[in-house]
Amino acid sequence: MKRIALILVTTASIAAAAPLAAQDAPVSANSAAGQKAMGNPDVVTVRNVNRIELTQGLAIIDDNGQPVGSVERLDGNDVILSDGKFEYRVPFVKIYAYNRDGADFFASRTPRSALKGHKIKRKR
Repeated sequence: MKRIALILVTTASIAAAAPLAAQDAPVSANSAAGQKAMGNPDVVTVRNVNRIELTQGLAIIDDNGQPVGSVERLDGNDVILSDGKFEYRVPFVKIYAYNRDGADFFASRTPRSALKGHKIKRKR
């Protein structure tokens, strides 16, 4: 009986120590806090992309705004980017979009310097 009481007290203590949610509802862009945050010129809305958006020729930059290349094609779970001389294989999950000043930009979380390029073979 003492063992059962000890287990119940221990379980109740652990449940009481569970972390509480930081806030009850998410902040929306239309709320006062959301409008204040979005008014900051350094705030950028980031989103995941879908395969339909990644059309041939779409320019991709890295997190620093440096060009990585443009979309050549999709190959399984990779996006093949080209700079005209080399092709770069970037995992699809590493590509994202962001909106700045009303325009969409597409970027790679992997910088070009970290990508291994393969020389493009031209058909003769």
